[in-house]
Formats: sequence, structure tokens, C-alpha cells
Amino acid sequence: MNFFKEKTSDELTRKVKEWWNKNPFTYLMDNQHIIPDWAFFRNIDRKIIKWMPWAQKGYPLLSSVIDYSKLKGKQVLDIGIGTGWTTEQFVRAGAHVTAIDLTPQAIELAKKRMEVNHLTGATIQIADAQALLFADNTFDYVLAFGTLMHMPNTEKAVSEIYRVLKPGGRAAAMMYYKHSLHWWYYIFLGKGVMRGKLFTMTPQELSNRYTDGAYEEGNQLTKFYSKGEIRRLFSKFRSCQIHIYDATTPIDHFPHRWLPLGKLLPERLKYWLTTQIGQTLWIDVEK
Repeated sequence: MNFFKEKTSDELTRKVKEWWNKNPFTYLMDNQHIIPDWAFFRNIDRKIIKWMPWAQKGYPLLSSVIDYSKLKGKQVLDIGIGTGWTTEQFVRAGAHVTAIDLTPQAIELAKKRMEVNHLTGATIQIADAQALLFADNTFDYVLAFGTLMHMPNTEKAVSEIYRVLKPGGRAAAMMYYKHSLHWWYYIFLGKGVMRGKLFTMTPQELSNRYTDGAYEEGNQLTKFYSKGEIRRLFSKFRSCQIHIYDATTPIDHFPHRWLPLGKLLPERLKYWLTTQIGQTLWIDVEK
């Protein structure tokens, strides 16, 4: 059963835009009193390194899953940039970067990040990835980190990525895994069944409420995907590689953070489990 169906409503896109503009994803607890200085942006980086150890070992961020050495001088499209932390990595790698986001707040923060780090070489602008204005075959590489799953029409956004990629170009995306411990145990069972939320909420509403923005009463739309659904979404591409990643925290805290019996498991077993029931899907495709 597909709980997380595609939505195509322009009204929903507007609501998504308004919510993320009001609640920028800074990886920090307080998003309402932002002082966008050097320390603010580096604190975000520190959180990313802590919460996504599978993706990097220090700088550049995401270096475990992106080969920056191949992007120097290349045309890169960075989708859903948030505070611009991914954009910074591409600029430092010597790429020609076009960075887009649906929200003015994200654009402002990303430009400030470039400014405080004295970086140039990125075109940062408001745009909707569901309807890109770029010509066919424009980019060598496209990244959509943690953003496609929040779009009403994810299928259209993936089609747009395919269109603007050059033949032989690559794209990568981070999305949420439907068959993860996080979804089935902590959200569906823990919130939906044990706390009775399913009496008043649909599985989709549970997903919206208890993922990104949980401390702000949830966001407007968050979708989880199975591997099969990912392969269908990216079926136009010549190749599609899917990997499951996560920190060991959800396993450590099993069955509850007050009774963290998961910590007793051998480390090698816990790391293996993250590759089977982790929350994060890393998708790497080639046109």
C-alpha cells in the first residue's frame, strides 16, 4: 500500500513554500532568532557532521557520497539549498554552481553564507524544481538533498532533473526510506498506534507531523519511499543506485530512549542494521 501518494496541487506547493520560508531547516533548535554570522553557519556544519556520519568525515561535507574531484569547472545545479551548506561545498570544489530554493528565506541565508566565507561563483535564485526554467541538457551534475520528498509533485521534479541534465550527467538525491525503523516503529507504531494518533490522522499526516519540523508541530508534506518506488521515479535514467544510510541513534534508543537496549548490540551489527532499516535513502543516477 502506498501511503505517500503524489500531490499536484498548486495550493499545496504554496503552503509548502510558506511553511519552509517561516521555518528554515537550520539543523538547530531555534530557527526564529537567527543571526547569520560565520559561527551560525559553522554550527550547522557541525550538526551535519554529527547527525550524518555516513556522509562525510569532516570537510567537504558529503564527501563520502559525492566525488568533488570530478566537478571542478562543471555546471552544477543545487536544488532546495536551505542555508546553502551544499552550495558552499560545490563552490569550494571549483564548480560553476546554480543554487535554487522555493523560499526567499533560504536564498537570503545562502547568499549570506557565501558572503561571510568570501566565496563567489554561485548563482543563487528562487525557483521551483517542479518547473525548472533552464534549457535541456544544461548541467553536468544535479543534487537534491532532502527536498524531493517535500514537493507535492516529486515525479515532475525528477522529470525536470532528467531534462536539464546533460547526456552522461549524474544526479543525486537524499530521501526518506519507507521501510525504516524510524517510520514503522517510531512514527507509525509509536505515534500512530501506541498513542492512538491514527484515530484522527492519516499515515501521511503522521509523516508530516513527526518528521522535519516536529518541534514546530510538523511540516506540510513529507513522503517516505520504498526502493521500488524510487526505481520507478527514476526509471528514465540509464542507471540508478540506491543505498540506505543512518546514524546508529534510532537503534541505540530501541525500544525507547529511556530504555535504550539497542546500545547493548555489537557495533558491527548496529552499523549493518543502518544499511537495512536506516531512514536515509541516497540515490545516485546517471542520464
